[in-house]
Amino acid sequence: MTRIRKQPLSKQHDRAGFDCGVAELNTFIQKTARRQDERHLVRTTVLVDTDQPERILAFYSTAPCEIAPPPGVTAWKNYPHPVPFLRVARLATHRSVQGQGFGELALLSAIDDAATISRTFTAIGGLVVDAKDQQAAAFYEKYEFIRIEENGLQLFLPIQDCISLMDA
Repeated sequence: MTRIRKQPLSKQHDRAGFDCGVAELNTFIQKTARRQDERHLVRTTVLVDTDQPERILAFYSTAPCEIAPPPGVTAWKNYPHPVPFLRVARLATHRSVQGQGFGELALLSAIDDAATISRTFTAIGGLVVDAKDQQAAAFYEKYEFIRIEENGLQLFLPIQDCISLMDA
């Protein structure tokens, strides 16, 4: 059984060997992610096998953002300012492990990051994602993400749900 570890992206990880089947995501992890991490623009986290810690099985990148108060969220009703969120900027799994739950593990790790930020550092509204298409949006909806606009591709998970999910 594969034992998985979550780590910040580093020079030791084999970025060139990562292939998720989407050129844009491959290029990001191979050529852009570390530079953006160094500039504090995004934070990229990788999931690795403890027996092969250089091999990236999945990754996700997060960045802070602000969005207008999402409709239908009672806690922000009539709140006049944008709400800070943690954004999942990118999420991908290596082709060799697709369909084995690594995307779910990466998403749960990002949800845990949002819960930790809210509990430990500063208040945030939750986790927001920009799904690349309707199929990706459906993936996030399985984890109770809410579409900001009907049939839109931007979804969010309120921070109370992030915390509850991690406490369960």
